[in-house]
Amino acid sequence: MLEHLAILPLALLIGIVLGALGSGGAILALPILVYVAALPVRQAVAVSQLVVGTAALVGTLLQARIGNVVWGQALVFSCIGIPATWIGARLAKGAEPHWLMIGFALIITMAGFRMLQTAHIVETGRIRIGVSLVVGAIVGLLTGLLGVGGGFMLVPALIAFGGMDARKATATSLPVIAVNSLSGTVHQVDQWTAVLGLAMSFLGATLVGTFIGVRMARSVSELKLKQALGFVLIGVGVVVGIVNFRG
Repeated sequence: MLEHLAILPLALLIGIVLGALGSGGAILALPILVYVAALPVRQAVAVSQLVVGTAALVGTLLQARIGNVVWGQALVFSCIGIPATWIGARLAKGAEPHWLMIGFALIITMAGFRMLQTAHIVETGRIRIGVSLVVGAIVGLLTGLLGVGGGFMLVPALIAFGGMDARKATATSLPVIAVNSLSGTVHQVDQWTAVLGLAMSFLGATLVGTFIGVRMARSVSELKLKQALGFVLIGVGVVVGIVNFRG
């Protein structure tokens, strides 16, 4: 029970970041579940998918109410993301947990640098379906393999190749994250149901944070949030990498 209480503030933070930015917060779920809640890696991946997917679904409903979700682009990314997520989930079952965490460390560090690089982007690019499909497939694969939402790739891609501004890109990433993550959850139901109490506690706090984050997005500087999160992701990635390389 104590470990449930310890992760609640961190789960709240994940929800806030996910609701405010549509990216970044979800990728912190895996190290929190592994190193704070002390779950085995595969179980942590499954719980992460459940929490991230449900929180993204709630965020989608909130953003859709104010008309920020571009459903056509969300459908394109989701259609390619679902089969890629299934492939990633199958690969994860046969992968060595130690190497999964090293791979995760590399991904989260790159995500941090990517977030810092794209924090200032305000201009929209032209729609490029081909590139969007490739990014959607990569995001789906990472979701199944590591339990990450993939918003750190989706949001910049939707701006650069989906022809939308940052606010709409943030909102549109949420249904894609929800579909990818929840489809992965179905394939790992035995993992997260084994720790259902902890999973529900984590999910509840994350959902509260998502509501707060969606409201914060209307008033807090997106640039400062992205920059702060970028440094956090890099720091977590480096620490996770060092721990696993030594192990």
